[in-house]
Amino acid sequence: MCFQKMMALGFAAFVFGAALAREADISVDPVTRCVHIAYAVPADAPDAASIVCTWSPPDSNEWRSAKVMPLLSETGLELVSGEEWKEWMQGRIVERRAAGLRRTLVFHPYPDAQIDGKVNVDLRIVMDGANPKELLRSRILVDNSDVVYMEDWTGVLQKDFIVADGTRPEGQWAYCAPEKADSAISGGLALYGASPSGAPLPQLSFMPGLKGHYAIFVCTPASCGMKVRLTGDERYDSLASRFPSEEILWRWARMDHQGIVLRQPHHYTGYTPGAMDYIKFVPLTDELAAKMEEPYDGAADKRIAGYWEPYSWAFVEDIRDNLQHREPLLAYRQAGILLVDTQLGRFGMKSVYETDLTDRLIYSTIGDPIGEVSQPRTDNVGRMQQFTTTVATEVRYARDLGLQWYANFGASNCYPGSPLQGDFSKNHPEWMRGSALRFEVPEVRDYALSLYRESLELGAMGVSIDFCRYPETIDTVETCNRFLQALHAITEEFGQSRGVHVPVLVRFPGAGVRRSELFDYRTWMRPPDGAAPWVDYLCPSNIQGKQLDIDAVPYLAAAEGTPCQVLPCIDGLGWGLPMPGPFLWRAMRLYEAGAPGLYIYQADARVMGAPMHQRTMRLLSNSGAIRRWWDEDARLRSVRSKRISITSPSELPGYHGWERLRIWVDGTPLGEMEAWLDGELVNRMPGPPYMLGTEEDASDNVIPPGDHRLKIRVKDGEGWLEQEFAIRGA
Repeated sequence: MCFQKMMALGFAAFVFGAALAREADISVDPVTRCVHIAYAVPADAPDAASIVCTWSPPDSNEWRSAKVMPLLSETGLELVSGEEWKEWMQGRIVERRAAGLRRTLVFHPYPDAQIDGKVNVDLRIVMDGANPKELLRSRILVDNSDVVYMEDWTGVLQKDFIVADGTRPEGQWAYCAPEKADSAISGGLALYGASPSGAPLPQLSFMPGLKGHYAIFVCTPASCGMKVRLTGDERYDSLASRFPSEEILWRWARMDHQGIVLRQPHHYTGYTPGAMDYIKFVPLTDELAAKMEEPYDGAADKRIAGYWEPYSWAFVEDIRDNLQHREPLLAYRQAGILLVDTQLGRFGMKSVYETDLTDRLIYSTIGDPIGEVSQPRTDNVGRMQQFTTTVATEVRYARDLGLQWYANFGASNCYPGSPLQGDFSKNHPEWMRGSALRFEVPEVRDYALSLYRESLELGAMGVSIDFCRYPETIDTVETCNRFLQALHAITEEFGQSRGVHVPVLVRFPGAGVRRSELFDYRTWMRPPDGAAPWVDYLCPSNIQGKQLDIDAVPYLAAAEGTPCQVLPCIDGLGWGLPMPGPFLWRAMRLYEAGAPGLYIYQADARVMGAPMHQRTMRLLSNSGAIRRWWDEDARLRSVRSKRISITSPSELPGYHGWERLRIWVDGTPLGEMEAWLDGELVNRMPGPPYMLGTEEDASDNVIPPGDHRLKIRVKDGEGWLEQEFAIRGA
């Protein structure tokens, strides 16, 4: 979140200097306390102008690199590369097609240029080149002394748990210098902690003694973070700076009677090293705090359903107590996702709930690739099953939090030959097609229906089936219809006994997605002989990271005149749409088409993910909030730097055929774009969604294996904004 004009917050920013300084517009962002310097770019500047910013103690001419960045959207900052961030932290940015315009440079004075809360420096901006040109030289005085930094970690309440003698013993927290001399750590010291994987370090806490509203920023050593919460919170957030010196806006909150609690991170291998550089508290007036909360105010007018997978959560966490199940459900409630679609397993694999009808996942399991580890293994999921219940516990907490809790099963993935495979599929390989159970087999349908019945007996409020990730289980339209009719009969039975309707939600392949022709959604909503619909919610979806813009209009039209609701899917996985821009573009377009809500696949990755992702999710249930977000984006486009961003590959070593390289642009209207690969035009786009190629299967090989040069061109007035990237196909 960025405020363009300085607001009265009990601090001052004064500017002195030569005539060039009087042409600058210098202000202080009241939330970040960074200095914003708007300056004139010469009319003869090249299309890609190299801008260098340095600062010096007053009148000393001892110039050193300033930590700066261009003024970009949150989406642009989300997609920045590590190489570009490094240039920014060395005082170098590139302004594109900025000749004759005013651009804004964001200067981060802490810690080098801010002493005891005061900034008193000379600042210089130069356009580099064969004949460098000074664009601005100015004295800047800023009083940030009301900002509180927690950076001396010997000040925690648990002083006996901190070693501060320069060593870093295993099994203890240490306040010491980083192992790498070039690590960007404020003051040269940070909090570090490591322990054996099964023996966590003790929690730490401190009481800053603050009153009123504060914006809270966290900065950790790059890619090494910490779990953090306020003492009054019921759940932790996992926070880690992606790059050196990156401050994360964690949240804003009243700090009266509140402290901060730190906990060591946990991953699939066990407890992992934790680290914290500093936590920054910026005081906010009541008015400013209300303005920051304003985008999330207002009544919800859209129903948001979110997929929730205890398996994935437990894969990286240490789940030993039932009370821990409340934390993710609370995250869904805070995000405004009131329908929690909880996957309990995939038919044919071991289940992840307290079943008596099939075998449970009690011991080791495998997961999807993580970094360079192609098949990670863990005991974490089995541990959750050894010590907690899933359905009964989560239904109890869901009722307490006002959530609708559905029992979801993946139609089938048996994971043959792996620790995940269940006895049912092992004992009946003749009932399998590839890795999936065959639903045309009556015994398979009966097995699946028995698990739904059991989950309803345990208290599930609704049921759900995921055909989208697992369509191979269906061989004909009739097979799918037969199963859904039988599932509907079970929910009708429970509805009569409960005196309340028990809904059915179906996620299925949308148009163009593999095997979509086998899913007769029109019959589900209008069964033969005028019977009641077999389903209540239809969620046409993608399978992988390519068909992310499925046309929802045919499904919405088919549902007209029925009690069924269409909740088109937006994928929350890493191969999905970047946040917030492309993600909210898709949501806005679906609402404009008449969608009554959305289904967020793998919503847990977002509601318990990065703070900005959590804030984006909070917008989804209010269509007016999303419209206002886009109105504000349009208003600020002309003042932001012009820059093209691309998504990174989902997995190493490069882009795969099951995903698409997505594109975002700052500083120009969202208009015509061209994508070129190795000098050849691949596609033209009149507007968003922007990607290399199309979402059709024909574009699966648009990026061949190996290294390539990608050029993106965006219409910018009478000319084109161009940017090139080095990319690799897997």
